[in-house]
Amino acid sequence: MAAAKSPWLHAWRDPVADLKAFTSCIRLVDLNGDGDYKLIIADAQRRLKVYRNTSLISENVLLDTPVALCVTYNEVSKPRVPCVSVAAGPHIFIYRRLRPYFKFTVPPVAMTPREAEVWTRLNDKTMDLAQAVELLVTERDSGSPLCTRSVDLINTESEEERQAIVETWRGAPLSQQTVITCMEVLKKNMDEEDALSQLVVGTESGLVLILDVSGATILTKFKLPATPVYLAVTGLFDVEYRIVCACRNGSVYTIKNGEVTGTVIELEAQPCGLCRIDKSIVIPCMGNVVHSYHIKGKKTFSLYMPSPVAAVEVLHLQRMRSVKALLVSLHNGEVRLYNDKNLVTTLHVDDPCVGMRFGPYGREEAALAMVGKSGTLLIKMLQRSANLDSSNTPPGPPPEQDIPLAIPKKTKLYVEQTQRERDQATEMHRIFQRDLCKLRLNTARAYVKVLTDGQVRRGAGTRKRCTWSGRGRAHASRPRVRRARALGWCCSSGSASECPRALAHPCPPRAPRRAPNPMRAGPPCGSLPRCRGSVRFLKSSSICRTRARVP
Repeated sequence: MAAAKSPWLHAWRDPVADLKAFTSCIRLVDLNGDGDYKLIIADAQRRLKVYRNTSLISENVLLDTPVALCVTYNEVSKPRVPCVSVAAGPHIFIYRRLRPYFKFTVPPVAMTPREAEVWTRLNDKTMDLAQAVELLVTERDSGSPLCTRSVDLINTESEEERQAIVETWRGAPLSQQTVITCMEVLKKNMDEEDALSQLVVGTESGLVLILDVSGATILTKFKLPATPVYLAVTGLFDVEYRIVCACRNGSVYTIKNGEVTGTVIELEAQPCGLCRIDKSIVIPCMGNVVHSYHIKGKKTFSLYMPSPVAAVEVLHLQRMRSVKALLVSLHNGEVRLYNDKNLVTTLHVDDPCVGMRFGPYGREEAALAMVGKSGTLLIKMLQRSANLDSSNTPPGPPPEQDIPLAIPKKTKLYVEQTQRERDQATEMHRIFQRDLCKLRLNTARAYVKVLTDGQVRRGAGTRKRCTWSGRGRAHASRPRVRRARALGWCCSSGSASECPRALAHPCPPRAPRRAPNPMRAGPPCGSLPRCRGSVRFLKSSSICRTRARVP
């Protein structure tokens, strides 16, 4: 069977790009509002690189290691020029036309009252270090989060190093500066690409912040039980919105219209990505599996992968009709495309992809930008005639069904016997009927032979009758057994004197009830080859008494 044609077209590959970025730090954006989309990558080497077609056109230096990159619009005038926001440490650096425009800093988190009291007394030198460490350990064991200075003080064993830590933080404000872990974009009032949008920021302290359009003010703040690491945002801020947060404790929480809902998804492994497709939440986990959940928390299906998942991305294509699919990158070099839970195609790359972004690039509306593990930059184009509804794999059961299982010997023998009976059912039925007829024939022959040899008494029949009185447990049964008239004992001897039963049980002669029929009367007993007998049954017990008599 010929291999199916891939819907991907190779556009460009730069093996010496030396990039270190994940999916959250890659964006495809129209920087100048002229319809020419460019590739922006926030490198882990503190570089903001901009690619146009096949060349690097700009490179800016960042002040800290980036964790997320987003594009927002804060003006309604034409042409609408976007703002590039880079989250690094506790700050968000906002660039406009690739020039520094504004910086937002996440507000610090206050200490707990007991921890603040400990550091206040350490600053005043009214508490020794041993007592302070003991109180901080008690506070940590009670479940309260501690700031970094308290953690460092607890983990340090040397008395001199502990004293140095206290002197370093002496006079500092009693607060903890948190850092940003993830960031996404929420549309304000219109669902368009260049509509006004806001930033949604997740912090290390478990807070989710929604900023205003300018990015200078916090509009809403939410507190989660754990640190969010992935965000998936849908809806409009002024109408209805939903924020799905995958946290570091292996749980997924949902924020809907300003409230944290009670729907919590407990994962079996740590999440390594998050994306939203219509009403489904797709979460790849570290157990080589991709789970799909409904927005209400019910699992719909799971996709098991042959290798760990490196990155996921949503393929959103609007042509004749809107199509949404899932792109999954694996550590073995595969990039799989799934439509719902059906595998459409598989793309093999030399360098495993750790970050990718799908969208328009240049003048092409469907491009896939991938960053490899070794720093390779790869651009693929999706064919305009690509059919994402049908799968390239042949229909029918999966190929894993043809792999034999290790079946025990007894089970295998039973399965083979069952299959043989199923295949040869007609022949087995014919053999059974033939053997049954033979058995009946042999039985009839044996019965005739017994009758011919004179080994049984002919005509000795009984009549049985049973009478029931009452019902339930209080009932009585009266069985009655009567002897039918017997024709006599059948013996092979020539005379009655040689009949063993007649000699053993002699019967006195008695007058017949009616005159014998001369036509039925036979010769004297001495010449009879048989004798007559009578059987008497006792009603009290089921014992019969047999007496033989000779007429």
